[in-house]
Amino acid sequence: MDADSTVSCTRHGCTNAGAVPCEYIDRRSRQCRTAWCAQHRVTVEGHTYCRRHAGVVTSLPTAESSLVAPLPDLDNRAPSLVGWMARELDQGIWGILLRELDTDSGAQLVADPVTLVFSGVDRRRAWERAWKLVTHTGIVQRVSIQVAEYADTEVVVKVGDNVVDRLTPPWITQRNRANPISAEADHQQRDDFNTRVLEAFERGLARERELAAYIAQGHTTEHPLHVAGESGASRP
Repeated sequence: MDADSTVSCTRHGCTNAGAVPCEYIDRRSRQCRTAWCAQHRVTVEGHTYCRRHAGVVTSLPTAESSLVAPLPDLDNRAPSLVGWMARELDQGIWGILLRELDTDSGAQLVADPVTLVFSGVDRRRAWERAWKLVTHTGIVQRVSIQVAEYADTEVVVKVGDNVVDRLTPPWITQRNRANPISAEADHQQRDDFNTRVLEAFERGLARERELAAYIAQGHTTEHPLHVAGESGASRP
């Protein structure tokens, strides 16, 4: 479809013709039925997408990666929400993990891409981004954010296998409200939300340090303040 096409742009209020279909095809072989003009479409590696699905494909590993997985359902926001939050939180999480880093341990900071995992005892599909401290003996510390496909408006904050918090971003909550907020208020809400997620990571890491110290003192039973989280997610 070229610029001479009479197909109108899907964007509300846009009267531009020459729209090009979104090329996103999900794991069930369903294609997005929107079309976008040059002003409102997004091109990723030569392919045209709507903004939503561009957010999905740019959050996932490339086709050359061994971690690539079938694309999520058309209406599912889980991987794009994880990808967005990862970009927002990345610098802050590195700062937190650097404070955990023992310079004598030879540990390195490693970030995994957004990856499909199967979470909980019922092994439901979820998308996860993780940051790790790794030594030659293995993973010293791991933190992650996860969004399940069945609950794709909720960000799950994890330290190791333990769920520290579950938070719904304010911009998602705001969509269900009748009165829009100002750009300044929206920006402040987003900053506050990011801070809450980072504080949750810090709480979880502090709990892990406390447990490690408790065990180091010779205790063999679980620390009473240590709350076991959900079972760890496994990769496909």
